[in-house]
Amino acid sequence: MGALAAKDFQLAEDGVPQTISYFSQDQLPLSVVLLFDMTETVHTALGPLAQAALQVLGHLKREDEVAVMTFSSRTDMMQDFTTNRPLAAQAIKTASWMADVEGTFLDEDMYEAVEQAMKAKVGNRRVLVWLTDGTANQENGFTQAAIGQHSPPHLHSQKEAMTRLLQSGAVVSVLIERTAETNRAITSSGFGGTRIGDIDEYAKATGGPVLNTSTRDAPEHLALLLDEIRARYTLGYKPTQVEPPGKFCKLSLRLSPEVAGEHPELRKQGLLVSTRSGYYR
Repeated sequence: MGALAAKDFQLAEDGVPQTISYFSQDQLPLSVVLLFDMTETVHTALGPLAQAALQVLGHLKREDEVAVMTFSSRTDMMQDFTTNRPLAAQAIKTASWMADVEGTFLDEDMYEAVEQAMKAKVGNRRVLVWLTDGTANQENGFTQAAIGQHSPPHLHSQKEAMTRLLQSGAVVSVLIERTAETNRAITSSGFGGTRIGDIDEYAKATGGPVLNTSTRDAPEHLALLLDEIRARYTLGYKPTQVEPPGKFCKLSLRLSPEVAGEHPELRKQGLLVSTRSGYYR
């Protein structure tokens, strides 16, 4: 929904109503980290996903910066943040033919990706775009020895990764393409405990979109995903309550009742307000 104003929202922190003091839409430059899944179940889809990313480079604004990473049992940096599109394009092309036989240690990957997002230009909207089939493996000593030989000695937990993510203010967005190999891995629930849904939880915590795609529709869907992020409203406020440093504050955001009155065509539609779940003081 476009053309909304601050008065159209009701914001609360830990259940206490707050006064919105800053409000904008489509004004913040993006710092986008493109993350390419290197695991075996994604190999056949990697080329089309890379082509979609190449097309999306032309969809970005001049001031937007891009970083390129790959991930499996760990992340690897292909290109640090840059506004130089040829450099980013070369990194994407390189990632498109790379491959890995190790598993997906998503919690560790997320933690490392957030560390990269924290290097973004101050004032930019930090965005992690995961190009993946949505699967992950269990992370423990057994799987680390078997399908994570090149992973870091210490693997960050889901709690550690989620905390760091919420501290960063980054948005997790996901483009999922499931291959025949993905479906076989899910069906067999094979070695390493292949599972789905983990990446969705990270996206939900930041209010980020998750889109399923196919090889044919990947460019269109990736462009749509970035458009959704860019078109978001940015709200700011000064908390009314004093809380100790390190406390997690839960956010609640909803549309005011007057919005439905001013837009009667929306009354029968299901409206969902997506926002980050909270932040750390």
